[in-house]
Amino acid sequence: MSKRWITAVVATVIVGGTLGFVLSEALQPEGDTAQKQPAGSPASPAAPALATAAAPATLPDAEGRTQAQPSASTPAAAQVTLWQAASLQEEETDGIVRHLTQLDPQQLTTLHTGQVVAFALPGRQHPVRARLGETRNTAGSAVWHGALLDGDAMESMTLVRGTLETHITLATLDGSLSIIVDNATGKTVITDENQLVLRADPNDHLHYQHKELPPLPPPAQG
Repeated sequence: MSKRWITAVVATVIVGGTLGFVLSEALQPEGDTAQKQPAGSPASPAAPALATAAAPATLPDAEGRTQAQPSASTPAAAQVTLWQAASLQEEETDGIVRHLTQLDPQQLTTLHTGQVVAFALPGRQHPVRARLGETRNTAGSAVWHGALLDGDAMESMTLVRGTLETHITLATLDGSLSIIVDNATGKTVITDENQLVLRADPNDHLHYQHKELPPLPPPAQG
């Protein structure tokens, strides 16, 4: 046999072996391919992991059981505190003593019937609390009426929320207080209306000793 024929036979054997290896790799099951995947390549997340990510967050209770956290649509609070006693700052303007404080304007937008509104006042040891029991709209302003809790039945509060300001009038046995809130900034001014009365008539609290005057002479006879 010539060398040319021997070379052709060897080439045929080599090509056939190569084609067989390629075909075996192409027909190999997918499971084997997954096993040969490098350790550093990213893998698709498993179904249980996706289900866990979609589930709401839970917290364990005292007995070890898990409970779902409150949703974002939690109803408005039953009581709201507008400001604390430590925030009150006293100032005097034109002889009138006022107290300044600050509140969150967002609190005034969540008022509802039955809610208790609490706030501190100068000279009082405990905050004043009033329950909003009646409301109406007047000329574009929301008007709330409430009875004071922990106080006399005659004491009451009126809250009028307008476009620019919110006015709170507090009627107590000691007198009336006027509270004005800037709806944009939350700046609050508390004024004792008793001081305004004394300024308007500074002698209304003075007591004079009255004495009887002598009778007038009889009219002259013409």
